[in-house]
Amino acid sequence: MTEEDDIDGLAAEYALGSLSPAERAEVEARRRNDASLVAAIDAWQLRLGPLNEEAPSVEPPAQLFSRIMVRISDPNPTVGRTADVVPLRGRSQAGRRRSLATIVSALAACLAITLVWFEHTQTEAPGMATSSSCGSRYKDFWEQFDPQKYARISAEQLAGLSRMALRAYDACEAGDAQDAKALFDRLRQMQF
Repeated sequence: MTEEDDIDGLAAEYALGSLSPAERAEVEARRRNDASLVAAIDAWQLRLGPLNEEAPSVEPPAQLFSRIMVRISDPNPTVGRTADVVPLRGRSQAGRRRSLATIVSALAACLAITLVWFEHTQTEAPGMATSSSCGSRYKDFWEQFDPQKYARISAEQLAGLSRMALRAYDACEAGDAQDAKALFDRLRQMQF
């Protein structure tokens, strides 16, 4: 993985809120001096922001807080009202990478579903890159990718490859044909 992939992964975890408080503080300190990290975080927040807006807000019941306070302050809880406390352990580096790989895979699956939906709902404007042409290029890349390569590369490398393919798709969607072509060409030339 390149430093760019590391920054993108860190930005994704920051935007998703999956970092520990200490790691989040480190990222916030690093943001002050690292423009590429700021750009990556902004890009992830822009991508994930609409998902947050689609969720309906739910108002908790009016008496919920007072019931919680009563249960917390009760020195003699009755049987059946107590639960075992499971200590919270910090995730290891490998666990964080697995989580990130899972998140990236889920995002890639969501993007694939979105691409199929856009392909069937969007109309083409003359001379413009459309969702269907961008989606076709993205789909063609994965269809031409040798399945045996999957077995030879690590989850982190596959996640990095997926992120780069998504960047190429984003560039195509944004109308930046030159950047999209360069990224797709770079993807095809990668050796594993």
